[in-house]
Amino acid sequence: MQLSLLAELDVPDELLKYEAFKEANPWVLARLTKMSYELRDRGYQHYGMQALVEVLRYDYAKTNDPSSEFKFNNNYCAFMAREIMHKNPLLDGFFSIRKSIADLSKDQL
Repeated sequence: MQLSLLAELDVPDELLKYEAFKEANPWVLARLTKMSYELRDRGYQHYGMQALVEVLRYDYAKTNDPSSEFKFNNNYCAFMAREIMHKNPLLDGFFSIRKSIADLSKDQL
């Protein structure tokens, strides 16, 4: 769904910002998914999205210019965890989740 259509549907700002972030940084979801599978393959049944995000930030900082515009808002963790589990059945239940605005599907908005 295009961002302009989401905006017209009175979608919460956090979801709009998340969708824009994903569109600008498609590598993030792919990298977090890969990290999740690596942990699952090592035997972890659960892990924290926030921990993976901190590792991603650290890895990014090591290899990119400090003046980079890349920013990962902590509010996106809930969206990322749900999207990764939804798109990857082998990771279903991998992340513990709490009630969040991210629980609203685009169909419910």
